[in-house]
Amino acid sequence: MKLEDRERIEGTAITIGRRVYYSQGKRKVSKRYAAEYRDDAGRQVCENLKTQSRLEARRLALEIHARIEAGQPRVVDARLTIDELIDAYFGMVKARGLAPKSQSKYDTDLKKIKTFCEEERVALASRFNRELFFRYREWLLERNYADKTVYTALILCKQVFKWGYQEGKLRDYKLGNAKVAKARAKPQPCFTTEQVELLIANAEGIEKAAYATLAYAGLRIGELVQMRWVDVQLGRGDLGMFHIRRGGSVPGRTKDKDERFVPIHPRVRPFLEKLSRNQAVVFPGLTERNMLARLKRLCKEVGFGDWKVYKLHSFRHHFASLCANHQVAYRKALAWLGHSSSEILDLYYHLDDADSQAAMRSLAEDGFTGSVEKPSLPSVEGNLRATGGATIETDSEDLIDQALTKLLDREAERVGFEPTVR
Repeated sequence: MKLEDRERIEGTAITIGRRVYYSQGKRKVSKRYAAEYRDDAGRQVCENLKTQSRLEARRLALEIHARIEAGQPRVVDARLTIDELIDAYFGMVKARGLAPKSQSKYDTDLKKIKTFCEEERVALASRFNRELFFRYREWLLERNYADKTVYTALILCKQVFKWGYQEGKLRDYKLGNAKVAKARAKPQPCFTTEQVELLIANAEGIEKAAYATLAYAGLRIGELVQMRWVDVQLGRGDLGMFHIRRGGSVPGRTKDKDERFVPIHPRVRPFLEKLSRNQAVVFPGLTERNMLARLKRLCKEVGFGDWKVYKLHSFRHHFASLCANHQVAYRKALAWLGHSSSEILDLYYHLDDADSQAAMRSLAEDGFTGSVEKPSLPSVEGNLRATGGATIETDSEDLIDQALTKLLDREAERVGFEPTVR
């Protein structure tokens, strides 16, 4: 917890100061003093001293020091309300310097807890137990929140009370055994290459280049809008490189705070070479809001039957799908997309029916001794390695296992892709 007007109490490891907090987006400083120290268990604690007098705050800090030296447990505030606990937690979140968008998400979910407790007429933080936690879950479901939203809200609820316990604000943590089933991800809309090319052909002006870049580099919309010409390195390597280092809600940083390089797809380069370099940004004048509105309209005009489901992020899904269907190494796809977790990329690894049937035909080629008329089909493009790192035992006598092993031996994993462009 951040303190202002700090003072280290001589002869102790305790610092006193006035707590910094935020209210309605404005930074404020408490009139009362607080003490910051580590308790006998080594946990960082920020204790409200409930006094505006610095002299009294020093005296109380010395009492805390004597209590720790004597090995006496801290007496928690039994009257701590849920609202006070949540406000303190949110102050800690803001002090960590999270992006405004992330802070807004925290604020929204924390207000859900407050509203639920107000309706349940539960005011004290010490009264929130497992029973109330699961009633909170039912309360969220009754309001038709999506599964992922419910899961996120429940995890945050547990974090609040665990933090309160670790900070010494609560006597115990009652939600440790409250298990939350992870939400299943919903299918995401994904453009096909044919749809992408149709959109590029019918787009106007600079948005042709923008659509091509989104679809064949997998950038987030913020990364595209904030891209500068210094980030476009056409002379680097055979294809050139995008240096992705901005685009998050915090200026000058990406969403995951890491920089990455993405090779420039040959389909994108001609569009980039035609763009004006009169401004520092590559795509001047484009914003997420106006691009989304025009994309929706264009999807409808070109005749996409389910045009309402598509969004700018669908271009990123298209790129991930290309990576999967053209056997780009899994870790390479993670690096290009800027993901640290393969669980997220699993959402993008699509196999269409043609790929699935082609894979089964390839299995049958080695594992079936009868006569099968084999039509002309494209080679296997599905990324059979995108299964979370599962291994295949080659010593099995099962014919299917043997066939699959031979297939993987024969199909070398490529590090790039050359998607067919119509």
